[in-house]
Amino acid sequence: MKQLTKNMYTKNILAAVIATSSTYSFAAFNSTGTEFSLAPQNYHVWNESLKPVDLVNNILCFTGQLKASEFINKGPYLVLADEAACFKEDNSNSESAQSSGASNTPSYTKIIVNATRESVDDPLLVKVWIPAMGQGDDVQSIKFKSFISKGASAENPFGSFTFNYNFYETIDSNIALGGGEIKTIEIPGKIGFTFYEKESEDQNRVSEKGASVVMSSDRSTGIAFTFNHQTDGQQNQGDYYGLAFNGNNVLTQKADTYARLPFNSQDANTGTEACLSRTSFDESVWRYNLFDAGSGASVKLNSGISFKYDSNNDNVPDSYGQISYWGMWTEHGDNLSDGATIVAQNPDNNNLPSASYTISKAPGRLIKNTVEQVAVSNIRGIQFNYFSPDAMQSNFQSWLVQYLTVAHDGVSSNGFYKVAGSSYNDGGPSVTTPQQPIAITLGYHETLNMNSEQLGGPVKYQSGDSFITFAKQEFINGSETGTGQLLASGGLTLYCVDRCPVGTLGSAQLATWNTPYSDPIQTLDNAKVFTFSTSGVNPLTLVRQSNSEPIRYAGGLTAEGLSANNSPYSWGIRSGALVTADVLASLTSPWDIYNPTKVTVFYEWETGLNSFNQMVTVKDTNGVIQTFDKPIQFTYTHTNANDRSGNAGIYNGKVTLLSYGGNGQLGGIPSAQDSEGRYNALFTIADGTLLGPENKYVIKAQEIEGTMKSTAGQCTNLQLSAPLKPVPTATTSHASDIGAMPSVTGSPKVIAGVIQATAP
Repeated sequence: MKQLTKNMYTKNILAAVIATSSTYSFAAFNSTGTEFSLAPQNYHVWNESLKPVDLVNNILCFTGQLKASEFINKGPYLVLADEAACFKEDNSNSESAQSSGASNTPSYTKIIVNATRESVDDPLLVKVWIPAMGQGDDVQSIKFKSFISKGASAENPFGSFTFNYNFYETIDSNIALGGGEIKTIEIPGKIGFTFYEKESEDQNRVSEKGASVVMSSDRSTGIAFTFNHQTDGQQNQGDYYGLAFNGNNVLTQKADTYARLPFNSQDANTGTEACLSRTSFDESVWRYNLFDAGSGASVKLNSGISFKYDSNNDNVPDSYGQISYWGMWTEHGDNLSDGATIVAQNPDNNNLPSASYTISKAPGRLIKNTVEQVAVSNIRGIQFNYFSPDAMQSNFQSWLVQYLTVAHDGVSSNGFYKVAGSSYNDGGPSVTTPQQPIAITLGYHETLNMNSEQLGGPVKYQSGDSFITFAKQEFINGSETGTGQLLASGGLTLYCVDRCPVGTLGSAQLATWNTPYSDPIQTLDNAKVFTFSTSGVNPLTLVRQSNSEPIRYAGGLTAEGLSANNSPYSWGIRSGALVTADVLASLTSPWDIYNPTKVTVFYEWETGLNSFNQMVTVKDTNGVIQTFDKPIQFTYTHTNANDRSGNAGIYNGKVTLLSYGGNGQLGGIPSAQDSEGRYNALFTIADGTLLGPENKYVIKAQEIEGTMKSTAGQCTNLQLSAPLKPVPTATTSHASDIGAMPSVTGSPKVIAGVIQATAP
């Protein structure tokens, strides 16, 4: 039973339909029994025909974070699940991409789980309540029920189970707005499952998905059918697919109705057909883990504190939150005020006493930047975001920029080009491509300021240079007060020569691109002076010395109001480079601020109305700020030898800044949107690749996706026939009968798929 529960809550269920087992070879450091060698890998296969059940992969990935098999008959328990890890949305083109913490601020979904079993011979019942899932107008409540009657085995990796879920307006509602079912089949000598989901967006719009997968018990042959159908008023639109497979190949057919699939129709023009490989894949990796290259031990980070807080001012902590290096998440989106009290809920996991802590907030973040260089000859293929006034004039939020060359791209000269205009709205990101790339022309010593997710943030290029510069970044949170540290004296003085904030920013100062900043500095003697202190009237806040004003957004401003007034800074604002007195003394002109040989460390101040623009920390009863591990950052040069496929393409020799936040959270690998609207990594790193300073780490994929390669003409021995188990058009059960959501007052037992140390 335990094994089935683990298998059920992974993304592997569809991989068994068409993917054979994969084997991996590793470097000599891999020894039997190390955490590296024992780390599991989830492999699933993507194909257009599996699109109708791609949601199943997401659901099973998400429920895999519940760890239900570890809490059988231990009563209801709380889980904080990472929705973004399984339901991926790309916001790299949004305005908030300019912020250091926008895409990394923690966000969790609260889930109540109860796993019960009468005896070891009885079925396992898992009940799940999700009070609120989704964002904005798409928030809904969900109830799950898993009924597992047979465990997994080598002969049948699915076992026997029925898995139901229903959508509700609220968790207390009894009126389901839709739902779905995954159910294993019961056919002698066969294994497989069926799937069906129906959801009504409103009275006129209904979507349905379904699948039937039946294969031999050794998974060598099988037939599958899937469909995706939408009804919008009087209009009907659908895609229907059939698949037949053997040990080597997969035959796929597609039509707009089941009756018009080629195997089922006398008209040869009713659908399309393709032959694909079952053994040869193009692979993409969604998540990686890092391990110590010497011992093979997993690299673990102290990711933060789970806490409870008083959400209704009755002096009783009743809601949950999480605070980490990146910021704070709270269950109800509460903006906890400076000085608010929280109660740590997983102290053993963080080596902290079980006690109350105090929220300490500042209106912005001081960011330390350590400069690195990359030759322009190695940046072809890297995508940059370029935020400029002419983008807004063209109704874009930013330009997408690439470095193009005469030899490879057919442009008139090597340089930076606007290759697309990017927008982001309620429908998600959209990109408009001009007929020809638009060259960016720079004056003498003019600096091009861009942003790159691949390089971890801001990127600068000064005309005439043979390199770009980017910076490894870290937040200053006020704990840096030890001997020799940045704030050992209680504060510091910083100097600004470009893009120097004028003071507290009201609507007038945020009206245009230039109004938040002073006029350009002509001589170093006129450098603007700022202070940053751990105490005083404005602790952990940048203050302009000339007017004693903190650099923050004025009270009463809202992001909605700024957007309505066409302010370019509704997302937040960032200063130019701020340097210490000794660095300023080494400069000969204001332009030197961009000279990476003279300025190798500088600071920036970011502020705004969003939580990711602000610093949030916690203090213990002695006023000591608690620190959390920052992500591990290091530059990485990709090569053919390090590529999972053996061919790095245009990324061979290219540099990226990798950032590892623990538990599969590796960032920095570039991605792009395909014709299906899905985002895929543009290169993959092979298992066993050594990386980091002095090859300190070794990498291993955690979540792998394979796309079958075309093998035209090799499917002559395959043919489709009617499914042995019809594709369902309704569910046979539901999750409406699991009862009211239990009240759970204890600490979270699982956070983002990791069982907490305090869990029983």
